[in-house]
Amino acid sequence: MTNDIKCPHCGAYHCIKWDSYSRDVVHINNEEKKINVQRYKCKICGRTFSKLPEDVFPRKKYSRSAIIQMIEWKYLYGGGLRKVGKTSDRKTIYPSSTIWKYIQWIGPKSKEALEKLKIIFSGVITVDEIYYKCNGGTGVHIVVSAVCEDKNGKYTVIIGSEDFMIELSEESRKDKRKMKKEIREMLSKHIEKVLQDVAERYGVTCIKIVLTDDDPIYSTIVPNIFPFAIHRICLWHILKNFLKALEKLYGNSKIFQKVIPTINSLWHVNNQKKAMEILDKVQSILGSTNKKILRRLAKLRERIIKNRIGLLDFRTNNPSESTFARIKPLIKVIKSFQSEDGMKNYLNSMVMWYNTSVFVDGAHRGKSPIELVCPAGVGDKITPFSYI
Repeated sequence: MTNDIKCPHCGAYHCIKWDSYSRDVVHINNEEKKINVQRYKCKICGRTFSKLPEDVFPRKKYSRSAIIQMIEWKYLYGGGLRKVGKTSDRKTIYPSSTIWKYIQWIGPKSKEALEKLKIIFSGVITVDEIYYKCNGGTGVHIVVSAVCEDKNGKYTVIIGSEDFMIELSEESRKDKRKMKKEIREMLSKHIEKVLQDVAERYGVTCIKIVLTDDDPIYSTIVPNIFPFAIHRICLWHILKNFLKALEKLYGNSKIFQKVIPTINSLWHVNNQKKAMEILDKVQSILGSTNKKILRRLAKLRERIIKNRIGLLDFRTNNPSESTFARIKPLIKVIKSFQSEDGMKNYLNSMVMWYNTSVFVDGAHRGKSPIELVCPAGVGDKITPFSYI
């Protein structure tokens, strides 16, 4: 029993020696030395700790920028933990266990950051899905994003996600129509499940607008789950088919080049009267030469009125779509986890790290919330000897 050793965990002085080990330390001048470290066990709390020699001091190896970098390498490039540890512009090689530890740490800390920032949910959610090949079947990933804003800027947060695989039958693999039918039947159930979960957590009345792509599945599911919300289709999906038809007819001609900037101005209108004036201008540029284009233009008018373009600020479900640009290469990495809990933990950590776009204005411009809570290293203080 040693009465002069204080337990760093509970503060008690009732400790006993508990094994020892040797390790290398490095001097300020890069001189290496081997030391013996004594371990102790506290009789009060039962935890163990090490006591370094007097001339050796612990020094944190990883600064905040190092932690952010190692996680960025993992998330951006989707490499294995060991590969990511070695692929770096630093001299230090990150151990795979360290990277994994910080990945597990990042998710909860991101949530803490978002709580500290007191984000305000605008009542707008966006939904999107992505398809990928997976073990002879089709994998589907669904993401629900919430649009948030406060005095520091606007950003989006992943509030729901679902990942599943569809094993296609032999008939559907040969027939594309049957394949699409099977996928849509399964997709409908999973979209309903993830949106129902969002409704239970946030409340049906809190959701004001639901932004989706131009898929008929949403037109039946959204009104059932969110009866008080406005279901809007992304403006890009409304314009997409019209622009494709124009390109097919006119190619890269002067008429097409003249129409594009006019149509793009629909993104900036603040009332429906201006939206209709823009479409009138488009019609005057195109003339009345092609009946098919005129029919599409009339349909476009109907959809812009129905979706209240110009009356509401939110016009696109890009928050969800941009998330896929980041996580698409990592779907296979997520699938490699054997347990569902492991996969969900990784998924939550990943989307909580990259779900939030950087602040566009305010005091935190150019930063993400996680950067505000990431731990800093020791800094400038360099001791005579420190851990390698």
